[in-house]
Amino acid sequence: MAAAKPSLPTWRPPHQSPWQKFRRNPAQYTAQCLYPYRAKIELDNTAQDAISVVCISDTHNTQPDVPDGDVLLHAGNLTIGGTYVELQSQLFWLDKLPHKYKIVIAGNHDLLLDPAFVARSPHRIREHEGTSRSDLDWGTVTYLYNTTTSLTFGNGRTLTVYGSPWTPAFGSWAFQHPETRPVWPGSVPQGVDIVLTHGPPKGLLDDGTGRGCLQLREEIARAKPKLVVFGHIHAGRGRDQIRHDRAQKAYDQIMNGSEGLFSEEATTLVNCAVVGPTVDRVEHTGTVVNI
Repeated sequence: MAAAKPSLPTWRPPHQSPWQKFRRNPAQYTAQCLYPYRAKIELDNTAQDAISVVCISDTHNTQPDVPDGDVLLHAGNLTIGGTYVELQSQLFWLDKLPHKYKIVIAGNHDLLLDPAFVARSPHRIREHEGTSRSDLDWGTVTYLYNTTTSLTFGNGRTLTVYGSPWTPAFGSWAFQHPETRPVWPGSVPQGVDIVLTHGPPKGLLDDGTGRGCLQLREEIARAKPKLVVFGHIHAGRGRDQIRHDRAQKAYDQIMNGSEGLFSEEATTLVNCAVVGPTVDRVEHTGTVVNI
């Protein structure tokens, strides 16, 4: 009789009423309420030379239908348990998809891809001959780990993508860092078009939980990419925008706790988590952004 598949805990943020959120931090709550009403700059390019970027994340062993496009970005958590078998199954699925470029980073569930986690947690994951990290067949999939790749298209356009899996520590998972450890400052090369990361910046598409990364938010403000793609916090799924202007800076200062006009520069944010609260149930398809 086959052993039952172990179920992994899924973190769900405690529900707080609007009044509780206001009492906890009046300035932050007020800023969050007003923030969605600022003017937006439309990123989606309707020109003939537009490049369609398909964004997915947190497939967790599922293989959902994926929209057609020029580029497919997967923002991590391909698996539930991070084993070789799970990872290879996801890579075979991605390899068969028709997109010209397929770019992937790891997420906190993709344990085998984090050598430091494997070394310190042999009770959770082990490498064996023939099923180690180096045995994975990536096919046509490009894996980014604190690295950049340049994509060239038939219309002469190019896009550069920087990928990194790091998220703030929460529980015992892969590719996580204490908030005191600097992993993002200065990491994104200037001129990069797209940042592909597993988790959201703090206060943006993180479902109001505060589990987003402050370092990432500050790095986005410095590097000013066109697009940032992530997942991790399933309930935060959606699109948002950072305006690189004085109003945005004031909001950032409030969210950072450091303080209690407009430009045509903006960064579009996409939380493209595919599954919902239960990691084995697909609730969404990919998000398409035309650049």
